[in-house]
Amino acid sequence: MKEILVGVYYFAGWWREQPNKWTTDGRDWRTDYPDRVPLLGEYVESPTLEREIEAAASHGVDFFQILWYPQNKPDIHPHLSRLNDGLRFFTTVRNASKMYFTLEYVNHDPFSLTSDADWDAACVEWAGALRHRSYLRVGGRPVFKIHSLHHFLQQNDGDVRRVAQRVERLRRLMQSAGVPNPLIGAGVMATGVPKGDVVAPFDYLTTYMDVPNLPQRAEPYPYTQLLTMAEEAWQRYATESEKPYVPYLPAGWDPRPWKDPRASFALPTREQWKDALTRVKDALQKHDRLGYPRIGGRQKSVFDLRLERIRRGRHRCTHPRRGIHETGGYPRGFCRLFRTVGAAGISLNTLLACPPR
Repeated sequence: MKEILVGVYYFAGWWREQPNKWTTDGRDWRTDYPDRVPLLGEYVESPTLEREIEAAASHGVDFFQILWYPQNKPDIHPHLSRLNDGLRFFTTVRNASKMYFTLEYVNHDPFSLTSDADWDAACVEWAGALRHRSYLRVGGRPVFKIHSLHHFLQQNDGDVRRVAQRVERLRRLMQSAGVPNPLIGAGVMATGVPKGDVVAPFDYLTTYMDVPNLPQRAEPYPYTQLLTMAEEAWQRYATESEKPYVPYLPAGWDPRPWKDPRASFALPTREQWKDALTRVKDALQKHDRLGYPRIGGRQKSVFDLRLERIRRGRHRCTHPRRGIHETGGYPRGFCRLFRTVGAAGISLNTLLACPPR
């Protein structure tokens, strides 16, 4: 396996039936933001996923980190089961062997697994996915993540002992199902470094996405402000965290199509994007605490990209939404991704998604 791995989050909540993510306040926002419509397919279906795998695998992406949603509250949304179409289709498409995938259990509101029965049932379902031939393993151990450490603690009554028991139960059920002891990660925010008993049960920490807390305005803020926040997180966790930290790399953030009140940030220019990739690569090589945990005495370098709907070579970053009733933009689709040799020190296996400017 390569020394540096590149992962991209995969959200499967793009379907044809109403209500769907393409509609905000009864209006299809694709007419207002045509550049946000992906070229590889607007809906998560087998042909779309096959095209996405081809594009990603041929341009340096090693794995999709597929978001998995609990199905224990069917009244949340009429199409709740479709949120896990990413996993269903990835494990059945003809070209799944061209790249890896991992699972991320999404536990932000309104999703949760609070009862022991629901937790055990989910663990058994996850074990089936972790046995798939394309599931990502590092040092022989499958990689798994719980989306939010903060919410996981809340959902376990704020009891760090119960958090530890849940994580240990997950490990035992995996091993009972013939799955090696997984590397289990927890999602944290870019600011503040959790320590002590709350992080003790986990093998690594990572950030899905974070954005500066700035007032919304008509003009997007510069991309450099997003990157600075990410870089500060890499440095903070590399020097202060008790656990290894997998760095995230934002590629812009523009939530205007779904009327999100948070600020928007511009896409990086071609040179800014190359520079961002160089910076995260340098950080991985500089700090021993960045990347997956040491397996056999070595740290596995890895970082996650947040890419969104892509059209005409453009890319945007995503942020987790608080409930599926809101229309959001999540990572799915690739276009105009290419490799480069020697440019700004980027290796052949690094993903470049350079927007024309």
